[in-house]
Amino acid sequence: MLLSLLIAALAFKGVVGLQPSVTIKNGTVRGVDVPQFNQTLFLGIPYAQPPVGNLRLRPPRSINKSFGTLDATAYGPHCWSQFTTGFNDNSGFNNSEDCLTLNVIQPAGVSEKSPVPVVVWSEFVHGGGLGDFRYNGSWIVEASIANGKPVVFVSLNYRLASLGFLAGKALADEGSLNLGVRDQRLALHWVQENIAKFGGDPKKSGATSVHTQTIAYAGRDDKLFNQVIAESGTNGGNFSLPTSASFQATYNALLANTSCASTINSSEETQLACIRSLPIDEFRQQSVGTTGIVFDGDFINVPGTFEAYRTGKWVKAAFIVGSNTDEGRSFSILGANTTAQANASLTGVPPQFRDRILELYPDVPSLGCPFNTGDFQFDSGLQSKRVSAISGDVSMAAGPRWLAQNISSQVPFYKYRFNHVPWSVTFSVIDYIAHFLEVSYVFNLQNNDTAFWLTNHFTATYLGVDAPIADRFLGTYMSRSWASFIATGDPNNANLPSKVNWPKYSDAQENMVFQTQGSVTEKDNFREEGMQFIIDNIFF
Repeated sequence: MLLSLLIAALAFKGVVGLQPSVTIKNGTVRGVDVPQFNQTLFLGIPYAQPPVGNLRLRPPRSINKSFGTLDATAYGPHCWSQFTTGFNDNSGFNNSEDCLTLNVIQPAGVSEKSPVPVVVWSEFVHGGGLGDFRYNGSWIVEASIANGKPVVFVSLNYRLASLGFLAGKALADEGSLNLGVRDQRLALHWVQENIAKFGGDPKKSGATSVHTQTIAYAGRDDKLFNQVIAESGTNGGNFSLPTSASFQATYNALLANTSCASTINSSEETQLACIRSLPIDEFRQQSVGTTGIVFDGDFINVPGTFEAYRTGKWVKAAFIVGSNTDEGRSFSILGANTTAQANASLTGVPPQFRDRILELYPDVPSLGCPFNTGDFQFDSGLQSKRVSAISGDVSMAAGPRWLAQNISSQVPFYKYRFNHVPWSVTFSVIDYIAHFLEVSYVFNLQNNDTAFWLTNHFTATYLGVDAPIADRFLGTYMSRSWASFIATGDPNNANLPSKVNWPKYSDAQENMVFQTQGSVTEKDNFREEGMQFIIDNIFF
């Protein structure tokens, strides 16, 4: 299995002559060959100065000196996620505040003289390759090789939760907002400056999960990517102001509940200096309120994602966009037993539209989410399936359709729906085809079923030799389709003996439906009246 192969390969790292090395702008990085996969890994490469001490809660800073020779044979730690009193996707993994690193997987045979396209993976729950079983880039690189169009894979860490997205007046006045997405941006610039040394073509870059980067600086095109893959939703709401009540409350609580309480009446400069000096555990324990991307008039200089696309303030790149069939189960308030309770549960719907949307999504369990499960009800509320259907369409399914309707005539645009119940996840079965379950199939994850994997894989599904053959086929199909899009801008250039043509949305208004019972295309008109009401009213 790949983990044991990597460990064996790392045993040679002390023999300098056997280590592959690349010299980039800040020094020389020494990686590790994995000959069984015809790949070379360069891991844990810093792309910014450590955001610690006085650099905590500041925009990332480029590395302005040489680090000499770097042993790049181990993944860097995750950036801290939520405090452990809440759900933390990265519990069980090594975490640190000093986490701004990236990883490069290089296929054999590529070099600066023979460059290939690049894919950059970034996600709000993130990791990379073998350091995190859930995002192992080796198999998508393998898929690209199987297509005859190899790619270089880059995964990156960036600051999360309060370390990456704390707001409030003091940070707004200082210009220290949206730090996590600023980290991403700096990493994308690092790729442009350095990836050629690894055999990547900086002019042919694709990126995943980057709606925010696509509309950054009001759509300014810094030539950082040519293709965009946005799995699940479109981040469609308007951005809050950094001084709005919930964001300011998080900052205020951080001051009031830590040893920085004595600075409450001091200057903003004094407050921030104290916060930056807090021990990391104290900081994390007391900064658990509202955080996120906010309007800062700079990096985010548009009212909202939809408004940016509507007004042309986005980078004109080719798109893959889609959602999973039952994502409403992941984002709805459960427990409603009456229509009045269902109404109150629809927090993502403005109150003036709730009565009408409840008419369009009637209290008929067989029409609710999880879909295609008949009249069966869970013990989470007699109208939870109704609420989940609405919440899922508002938060996940209607956004990609809105985007398709509005921009698919301007760029190559491919839309999908993931419609398969993975055979092995640690989340409850009642979530069915829930949020994020498609990622394992896109990455075609084949990590060995160790005890660590079983404890920490969450929504990731093992697709190795013990998985059902239908799941393994679907992983191969999806990973090669994604790799094809990354390399060529068209997912149909995958090297597969039998495949379904995935039409551009502008040609057919169809989704590719990925499922083990036979992937098909479908007209993108399911729940048409309800979703069009969402598009026409809630998204404007």
